[in-house]
Amino acid sequence: MFDVYLFLKKRLLDVCLIALSMTIIPTVYAKPDLTPLGENIADQGSQYYQFKVQDFQSKDQQRKYKVWLGIPKHIDKNKPLPVIYMLDGNSVMSHLDENQLKRLSERDQLVLVAIGYQSNLPFESASRSVDYTPADASGKIQPDPRNPERMSGGSPQFRQVIFEQIMPWVNVQAQTAQVTVDPQRTALWGHSYGGLFVLDTLLNNQQHPSRFSHYFAASPSLTWADSRILQAIVKTPSEVLQGQKLRVMEGDFMVSKATEVSFNLDHAMIENNRQMVLDLAVKGVDAKLVLYPNLSHGQVFQAALMDVLNDRLF
Repeated sequence: MFDVYLFLKKRLLDVCLIALSMTIIPTVYAKPDLTPLGENIADQGSQYYQFKVQDFQSKDQQRKYKVWLGIPKHIDKNKPLPVIYMLDGNSVMSHLDENQLKRLSERDQLVLVAIGYQSNLPFESASRSVDYTPADASGKIQPDPRNPERMSGGSPQFRQVIFEQIMPWVNVQAQTAQVTVDPQRTALWGHSYGGLFVLDTLLNNQQHPSRFSHYFAASPSLTWADSRILQAIVKTPSEVLQGQKLRVMEGDFMVSKATEVSFNLDHAMIENNRQMVLDLAVKGVDAKLVLYPNLSHGQVFQAALMDVLNDRLF
């Protein structure tokens, strides 16, 4: 029998049950801000991190990626360094500044890998719709059930890009900089559709053993495609998931019913996250739910990202 807790920010519990004393009302899923981005810290230069940038493309040559690799300048060469792979890399880079990098360089000396697109937008909606969403039983890329003008279900192909192109490049660059990457502290982070990709990668971890040691799914779109990811969790054998480490990070911001909300609205957001964490815990996953009071779906992006970077969550 699981105890019932209210998870407050900065406190991690093995299993989180969120008890709501208020009537559930719609959660805000505002459209993301797509204002073009200016220069980021990699363009400006940092006293604490050296950045390298490399372009990649999907196997079908339809999606073009831009990857930022940040390596601390002053390191202990005898100490393996943790590394985090972050989706929506364009937006991630816009949230990093010199003060942030100074803190990282003084603490765990985290290696940063931000996987984005060759675009000046914070989110490349059509491309991430393909790359971050799990395939159906056919395994084919098909129209997105939520946005039929976009395609979806390309997460297996995107994983191939990460494992066959991006990771080897990161490892070569790290070796050149005389950095050893710690395989026991190699994390994957994603938000919204990116959170779906994180969960789908967790469920398929036997196809890529030891690639990631920790998984961070921030406000994942659990009800996408008739809750395809939740159905996949139910079907995944426990032996595939034993010992995996997952943090699900979610906001609880509520608004009045009169407020205009997105069609991506999940009316049972917290309940779905709670049940998913419980289901995964039963299957042997070290699963925790982090709840951010008064933060919306979009606001969780920065809050969850900064917590993972700053608070040594892996």
